Amino acid sequence: MNPTAAAAIAEQIQYELNRDFYPEGFPTLPQIPGGRYTSEAFYQLEMDRLWMRSWLVAGREEEVPERGHYKLFERLGKAVIMTRGADGTVRAFHNTCRHRGAPIVGETSGKANLLVCRYHSWCYDLEGRLMRVPEEHDFGDFDKSQHGLLPVRCEIWDGWIFLNFDPDARPLKEELGQLVDDLAPMNMANLRIKGRLSYKINCNWKAALDAFLEAYHVKAIHPQTVATLLDGKGTAIAMFNGGHTRMALPKKHSAAGGTWGTEDFERYDIAGVPPVFRENNCAYGVFPNFVSPFDSGGFPFVTFWPTAKGKCECELIFVGAGPEDETAENSEYWKTFVANYDKIQMEDFQFLAGIQKSLESGAFTGMTLCYQERRIYWMHEEFDRRIGIENIPPALRVEQLLTPFITA
Repeated sequence: MNPTAAAAIAEQIQYELNRDFYPEGFPTLPQIPGGRYTSEAFYQLEMDRLWMRSWLVAGREEEVPERGHYKLFERLGKAVIMTRGADGTVRAFHNTCRHRGAPIVGETSGKANLLVCRYHSWCYDLEGRLMRVPEEHDFGDFDKSQHGLLPVRCEIWDGWIFLNFDPDARPLKEELGQLVDDLAPMNMANLRIKGRLSYKINCNWKAALDAFLEAYHVKAIHPQTVATLLDGKGTAIAMFNGGHTRMALPKKHSAAGGTWGTEDFERYDIAGVPPVFRENNCAYGVFPNFVSPFDSGGFPFVTFWPTAKGKCECELIFVGAGPEDETAENSEYWKTFVANYDKIQMEDFQFLAGIQKSLESGAFTGMTLCYQERRIYWMHEEFDRRIGIENIPPALRVEQLLTPFITA
């Protein structure tokens, strides 16, 4: 993060700590229609025009460390093989044989020199080319070069693998914009997975994501956890092009990383992280579906995935520095780190099923947001821009208001 941006965060934090008035010139936010969380038609628009056209974090590069290693991504009704080729490049392919559609691999991860369909033994190399067809003469005028595995856009950002089902999507780093430079000091390519958490939640995926885009709730539902570490009143918010956001909360006690109860922090410190990430919890919202509270003592990527209109899954992948062989399975630091996040997650999730029931009942027709919740509204604006405002029924649209307030 450049010094000007860091100074702007510090200045905004002081402004927020002293503010007891509504910011002059900022619009009162209209209600977000409740039907955006309950309409089957809106859900299908999201699936077709948002999820199939966005860059989605799918895993870590270290999960396919060498030639032939593969990992299976199974979300959104898709199954994608991510594998490292002989040239060291990570590629992605639909897990679908070009013969009769059988899955190529059945395990979630593994290693193979060739990708062989288990149904009729069609054989593909790690670059997706069809290499061998049993009894090929029985296929007549058949060109193997036209029957390779179907590719999926796959790009790497600082150790994270991203997929995009739109072959015409702009490059990942262009999509991330300012976030690439802001987060470069975290040196994520050199971090390693330390633990995972996964949850199934009975609510629309946006209701779950919304809970992580504001600090207005911190005092109410995190009094013994987050509120002991961070000062929610000083929250500094930035909105970026593309629906991305940042929320910096000043730390109350020190510039140490980790969470409460994690000892020997220096052993796990991510070297080179600047003071802005040590003095504050800088949580970024990365469009469309994940947030991360970046910290010099390690952090999770928190992703939200729709499984139905009113159901979703949340996954946390924790990464950090320190000895590579230490994880939540064998390290007290990471065990405590992950357990503390689990407690926080459960605090955040406790009301979501009830919110969904209220929305589905028709008793609650819309969400009234305050200034501190403007990240939610900005993400919803971007949902509509990506879907195409003209494709959304007028009663379900959100008014486009916040572009004048983005951080350049």
